[in-house]
Amino acid sequence: MKTALYRKYRPSTFDGVIGQDVIVSTLVHQIERGTLSHAYLFTGSRGTGKTSCAKIFARAVNCLHPVHGSPCGECEACKALASPSNLDIVEMDAASNNGVDKIRELRENVDYMPSVGRYKVYIIDEVHMLSSGAFNALLKTLEEPPAHVIFVLCTTEVHKLPATILSRCMRFDFRLVPSDKLEKLVADIYAREGVKAEDRAIAHIARMGEGSVRDTLSVADRCMNAADGTLTYEQVLDITGAGSTEETASLAESVINADAPAVVRKTEELASRGKSPSQIGRELTVLARDLILIISGAEEDVTASPENKERLKELAARTNVSFLVRFVRELGASEAELRYSSSPRIVLECALLSLCAPSLPTHSGEPSPGRAAETVPSGNKATEEVRPAQGEEPAARREDMKAVGVLGHLRRALRTRGELRLFGEYAALPDDCVRLEGGDFVVLVQKASLAVFGDENNMRVVQACLGDLGGLRLVVRELPPASESRLDMLVRCAAGLETEITDGKGRKLRR
Repeated sequence: MKTALYRKYRPSTFDGVIGQDVIVSTLVHQIERGTLSHAYLFTGSRGTGKTSCAKIFARAVNCLHPVHGSPCGECEACKALASPSNLDIVEMDAASNNGVDKIRELRENVDYMPSVGRYKVYIIDEVHMLSSGAFNALLKTLEEPPAHVIFVLCTTEVHKLPATILSRCMRFDFRLVPSDKLEKLVADIYAREGVKAEDRAIAHIARMGEGSVRDTLSVADRCMNAADGTLTYEQVLDITGAGSTEETASLAESVINADAPAVVRKTEELASRGKSPSQIGRELTVLARDLILIISGAEEDVTASPENKERLKELAARTNVSFLVRFVRELGASEAELRYSSSPRIVLECALLSLCAPSLPTHSGEPSPGRAAETVPSGNKATEEVRPAQGEEPAARREDMKAVGVLGHLRRALRTRGELRLFGEYAALPDDCVRLEGGDFVVLVQKASLAVFGDENNMRVVQACLGDLGGLRLVVRELPPASESRLDMLVRCAAGLETEITDGKGRKLRR
């Protein structure tokens, strides 16, 4: 039976681990200096080298003659530990052994001395899958294990671990591997396997791995087995079900041009070729990022062929960063729906169409591409107005809106955008302090609050939230001084009644 590439080329020394230089150097220094910890936590995305590093580390701490912190592979300890039947390196999959009984059994075995090396190393993979009872059973042993025992916990979901476990481990966060290092890895493996491949094909395989070494090698394995002769870029596209940059750019161009029929037609074409809506969304997100880099002057960071880069430059000249950020946010907001919807293609089409039509609100609560705003000074910076650009048609009938409804929409939009401080200000704003005057949304605030509500940046954020409500213009004004306070008004209304006014704690205010 053929061995999968990711298993065949699993690194056996720290020199073979890619993309985790800081973690590797730290572990090597600890091994060389003998300053080992009793418990380690390896966390990060799948396929980034957590379990591989744990296995290398377990053999290295027992090696009689380590080479640059890695196991030599020649001494008696290395040869004995290479056998799957050795008792000094214990691997446990917490996904299928998550009960308290398994941990109690582990606790009983830790007292036994190692049979070959100096340490018994327990590697618990997917440790977040342990039950709460199992965590409690592990806690004491993890805190004070015997001197000959080292724990290495591996997980992709560190947030599910109890704080008591986290505080007892030395934590290492494994990061996604850069595409250039994945490209070099695939090229080296193909050279060893005698496979010829175009540079563009290898680059696309690396991008498909999305920072995961295991995923990258799985794609490389599939392409290698399906290729006949030299592996071409077009073959990789067909094998992986991915579309070319030109097809993705054409769809993005239709969205930028607000050409709704073309968006639906091109999405249908890509789907008919077997590409999933989730894959289309991911490719559009990557393309939007490349466009942002080009517009921002970071063209050298765009990983594309020269001809594709020229195509992207042409597309970047027809849009702006603000719209592309909304583009990415809208695709991100629809990602969960794509995953669980029974009609994912419709979800994707709706997400893209909401960016085409100014009258349709987006997931992020932000205005659609055409709702650019311009600032008009009013002579008083605290009451500066922000209004939509001229020539725009209102997306909703203003006479159908109420000021309180606009305020509610504004509060929801601010919360969705993460503008929590500004949301708090508008959440505390009384409903009777807003009104609609023609095309203006007027906000009346006390003089002391003008600095916050009338701040230029704050007004731009609020204007963006109002962008899909018929071209409303935000106006902030000082609340006219009232002739009587609210308390005085209450007293006047209660005049002649046998009553008294108290505060929330029952203290008498007026009679």
